[in-house]
Amino acid sequence: MGYRVLAVTNMWPTEADPSYGIFVKEQMDSLRPLGVDYDVFFVHGRESRWNYLRGIWQVRKRLRAKRYDLIHAHFGLAGWVARFQLRVPIVMTFLGDDVLGRPRRDGSITPMGRFFQITSFVLARLVSEVTVLSRDMRRVLRLDSAEIIPCGIDLEFFHPMDRAEACRLTGLDPGKKYVLFAYNPEEQRKRYDLVEAAVAKAKEQLPELEILLVRKRPHSEIPLYMNAADVVVIASMLEGGPYVTKEAMATNLPVITVNVGDAVDVIHESDGNYIVPREVDAIAEKILEVCRRGERSRGRARLASCTLEATAKRILEVYSRVARV
Repeated sequence: MGYRVLAVTNMWPTEADPSYGIFVKEQMDSLRPLGVDYDVFFVHGRESRWNYLRGIWQVRKRLRAKRYDLIHAHFGLAGWVARFQLRVPIVMTFLGDDVLGRPRRDGSITPMGRFFQITSFVLARLVSEVTVLSRDMRRVLRLDSAEIIPCGIDLEFFHPMDRAEACRLTGLDPGKKYVLFAYNPEEQRKRYDLVEAAVAKAKEQLPELEILLVRKRPHSEIPLYMNAADVVVIASMLEGGPYVTKEAMATNLPVITVNVGDAVDVIHESDGNYIVPREVDAIAEKILEVCRRGERSRGRARLASCTLEATAKRILEVYSRVARV
């Protein structure tokens, strides 16, 4: 049975940032082969916060113009835009800091982060179904019925390739050792300062080591950078279910990550990937170990349950429980 769905989200690729919210778009696109016909309503909150208020009336206008079986909202603020109508059931997907909050460097949650947490806690009890990315998110929501469905990975798009060729296509020096950092370095909760310090320490013993910053690049280029890099490091304070981790594992790029989001469930010390303390020395030591060994990981073999196809089927089961058909 097919479903007509309105996706309401404040995370969607734009011309200025083609990778922003790409995992949301990929998730919705993966549902099309299963009979889901969807339209997207993008709340451009980065452009103006007033767009959330405008979005309430625009969504209601959409619902008057076309019949939908359900709304699938992504991120708590977008969920509230969807909730200001009572005609169509809502599947709510929380994505990370909407539930976990936004931390300061000392680990305390900012006032805006608390606002996210409180409003998401309430919203989760006003929708038909809830999905989250990790056990930690479900615990914070205190909602046992929330379904844990990670973001799926396109294994045809993210796949291993020859490193020398990847370096050639990206213009990187194959004689260097690259530590990939795929987040905004200015976003404090991603802890770029920690990664930078760890790389600087490791560089004392491995001079050819460099940080490779990859952000706001076309999504088509990301697998190339992952195949050109030697290791990716994730030191974030909070994450829902880091998409970068799964992308890296799909290309067999070694992952060094702190215990954040669903890292333990996805990696679990799989061959060539590591969970480390959020400490400079521990991260630096593992960077040196991985780069000196010079081998790819076997992370791709652990992603059978995290493919786009697998997660799409689970989402469709959620739709079947709430769709207005």
